[in-house]
Amino acid sequence: MKLLNRIVLIALFALVCKGSLAQVPERPANASPVVDLAHIINNDSLVNALNAELDTLSKQTQNQIVVVTVDDLGGMDAKEFATQLGQKWGVGGKALNNGFVMLVKPRNDKGDGEIGFATGYGLEGVLPDVFCKRLQTDYMIPHFKDGDYAAGIKAAIAEIVPVVLDEYSKSQAQALASEGSKKKGGTGNGWLYLAGILGLGALFVALRRRSKGAVGVQSPQASQLASDDKPKTEEPEKKEELESDDTDDTDDDTTDDESKPDEEEKPYKYEYGGGEFGGGGASSKF
Repeated sequence: MKLLNRIVLIALFALVCKGSLAQVPERPANASPVVDLAHIINNDSLVNALNAELDTLSKQTQNQIVVVTVDDLGGMDAKEFATQLGQKWGVGGKALNNGFVMLVKPRNDKGDGEIGFATGYGLEGVLPDVFCKRLQTDYMIPHFKDGDYAAGIKAAIAEIVPVVLDEYSKSQAQALASEGSKKKGGTGNGWLYLAGILGLGALFVALRRRSKGAVGVQSPQASQLASDDKPKTEEPEKKEELESDDTDDTDDDTTDDESKPDEEEKPYKYEYGGGEFGGGGASSKF
């Protein structure tokens, strides 16, 4: 009987999770880091600037931050919704789990405004729950209460990005220092090997000069004089060959340029990596 009860509970839990995932929107094709599904960021220049900044952050550090706005949470807590969205969209790298979701639901006829942060496992150390909560209450909600969602999102991103970049710089410095110490410790044998090669080379040159002197090889000065007396008739031919080669290269370049079709500009695509999310983050209402 106990086993049957456990099976029923597990089945119910699976249905609840499946239902919550069904409420989370699908990731848009060619989605950018800022996905304004609720249409509350009425500032195209700011959206473009945030997209560029977060895309650069992803390329430099592999940490992915997405900003998503929705009209309705479907009865879910904002933090849980953000976590499910990050999991479903695969925000962050699969190996590092370094994704971060900033979710905003505006105040409307469906309820109060809510903010939800979801932090991937790999960023929980640099973006703890207390820090996330402070960003929501001190940097976002004051702007949101005035109806300026763009300013609140911009203020929070301005605080998050330097923290993530600073942590990445520290880890990179440690890695470079470790590599440098390994290289420094392994240079002793290299010097001995180089000295051996130089010694063998000097011995070979000395033996070769000695053998040439024994058979009466012409001196370098005599060889130079003999070469100066010879008529120089090969230069015009070489010049003509070079000119013909240049003409051929020009023709080839022209042919290649004409044969290449115009490359079509590829649509923008933010590369998601399949990161995992735990329980890190925070939620607030306004």
